[in-house]
Amino acid sequence: MGDLWLLIPEYLVLGGALLALFLDVVGGDRRAAARVGAVFAVAAAGVALALGPGATLFGGQLVLDERATFARVAIAALTAVWLLWVAGRGAGSERVAEATFLALISALGGMLIVSARDLVVLFIALELSTMPAYVLMGYRRDDARGLEGALKYFLLSMLTSLVMLYGLSFLYGIAGSTAYADLASGEATTLRSLGFVFALIGLFAKLSAAPFHYWTPDAYAGAPASSVAFVSTVPKVAGTVALVTLVDALRGGVAGMTGILAAVAVASMLLGNLAAFPQTDVRRLMAYSGVAHTGYILLAVAAGATGGAAAVFYTVAYAIPSMAVVLLAAEEGTALADLGGLVARRPLLAWASVAWLLSLVGIPPMVGFFGKLNLFTAALQADLLAPVLVAVAMSVVSAGYYFRILRESFFGERPEAAVMAPSAGAWTAMAALTLAVLAMGVAASPLLGFLGVQF
Repeated sequence: MGDLWLLIPEYLVLGGALLALFLDVVGGDRRAAARVGAVFAVAAAGVALALGPGATLFGGQLVLDERATFARVAIAALTAVWLLWVAGRGAGSERVAEATFLALISALGGMLIVSARDLVVLFIALELSTMPAYVLMGYRRDDARGLEGALKYFLLSMLTSLVMLYGLSFLYGIAGSTAYADLASGEATTLRSLGFVFALIGLFAKLSAAPFHYWTPDAYAGAPASSVAFVSTVPKVAGTVALVTLVDALRGGVAGMTGILAAVAVASMLLGNLAAFPQTDVRRLMAYSGVAHTGYILLAVAAGATGGAAAVFYTVAYAIPSMAVVLLAAEEGTALADLGGLVARRPLLAWASVAWLLSLVGIPPMVGFFGKLNLFTAALQADLLAPVLVAVAMSVVSAGYYFRILRESFFGERPEAAVMAPSAGAWTAMAALTLAVLAMGVAASPLLGFLGVQF
C-alpha cells in the first residue's frame, strides 16, 4: 500500500472530475469547470512523466512500464487539450461541467487500462473508460439522430463486452489465474484460442475494427463533433495498449494469433479507406478513417513485441491530428462544404490543417510518417509482406479523401461564412495539437527508443 503515491496522476484526474462536477454549485462562469479540469489533466500528465516507468503495484495487477507511462501522459495531455477547447467553445449543449466530468472519468479509466496486468482490472477499467463515452455521444438529448447513434454504440459495445467477458472467463479457467503472467502457461488448446478470439471481439468493437465497426459512422454523424473529437481518440489510445498487452501475454499460447490479427487488419484497412472516400460529412469521413487506422495498428500488433510498441506510438500519432480535424469541424461545420474558404477567414488554422492531414496520410516530416514507417518495418520483419502492400496502397488512397478537406479549405467557397469569435482556449488547444504533430515528428526516434523500438 506504500506505493499508492505512484497513482497520483490518477488521483489528480479523479479530483479534477469531482471538482468540475460540483463547481456549478458555487456559481461563476459555466466554463470554469473545463478550465479547472484542464489544469488537473495537465498536472496529471506532468506527474506521470516525472514518475517515469519501473513500478509494480498490487502484486503485479498494475505495472507502470515504458508503454504505460507513454500512454498515461498521452491520455492526460489529450484530455487537457480537449478541455481547453471546450473551455473556449463549449461542448454540445453547453453542459460543460458534465462534459468535463465525463471526459475526465473516461481518461481515468484509460490511464488504468494501460497499466493493467490482470483480467479483472482490465475489464473494470475498460468499462470505466467506455461508459462515459456513451453519454458524450448522446449528449444532445433533443437530437433523435444523435441518440440513435449513441444507442447503437451502447448496445453493440455492451454485447461485445459480454462476449469479451465470456472469453476472459475461458482464459481464467484454463490458466487458473487472472494474472497476465499466467495466461500462456500450458499447451496451446482450442479452448484458449476460442477465449482469445472472444476477448478480441470486445476490444475490436471498442477500437472500431472491421467487422465490428458498424456503430461508428452513425454514432459519429449524430453526435456533437466536440464529443467525437474526444471519443474517437483518447479511448482508442487506451484500447490499443490493452490489446497489445493482452496479445503479448498470450503470444505463443494461442495458435493462429498472427493470422487472425492480420486478417482483421486487412479488412479494416480496405473497408475504412474505401468507405471514407465518398463521405461528405467530416464526422463520417473521420469515422471510416478511424477504422482504417485501426487496421494499421492491428498490422503492427500482429508483427510481435516490437510491432506492439510501434502500434502504441502510432495510435498517439494518429490521435493528435485526428482530434484537431474534428475540433475544426466542430467550429466551422461538419459538412466538407462548410470548410470552404477557410484560408481566407482563418489562415492560421487552414495552414495548421495541412500539417494535421499530411500526418494522417503519413508524409514526412510529420509524426504520422515515422509511425507508419515503423509499423511497416515491424510487419515486414514478421514476414507480413502481403498485408504491408495493402497498407501502403491504402495509405495512398487515404490521401484522396484527406486532401478533399484541404481542397475545400484552400479553393472552396462558402457564401455568408460566419466569422468565429476569438477564443484563447480554443486557439491554445489547436496550437498545442499542431505543435505536437511537429514536435513528435522531430522527437520520433527518442520516443520510439523509449518504447523499446529498435531497428
